[in-house]
Amino acid sequence: EAKKAYVPSPRVKDLAGKRVGLYWNSKHGMDNFYTVFAEMLKKRYPTATTDLLKGAFLIREEDAQAWQDKIDTFVYGVGD
Repeated sequence: EAKKAYVPSPRVKDLAGKRVGLYWNSKHGMDNFYTVFAEMLKKRYPTATTDLLKGAFLIREEDAQAWQDKIDTFVYGVGD
């Protein structure tokens, strides 16, 4: 049986005042990247906040449900 087509949420147009989740699957180096990323984001969007989210390589449904009320958008990065 064919699955229903998935339509992603629209992109956030402006990060001012937004809560940005930084998703990290504990790969080495991403913590350093996100430290710099958060600093750069804060310079450009002083009212934006970040929250480091940790989990497995694939985001589990229960994690997504837990985060949906805590963030407005997220960045998914993989480091090696």
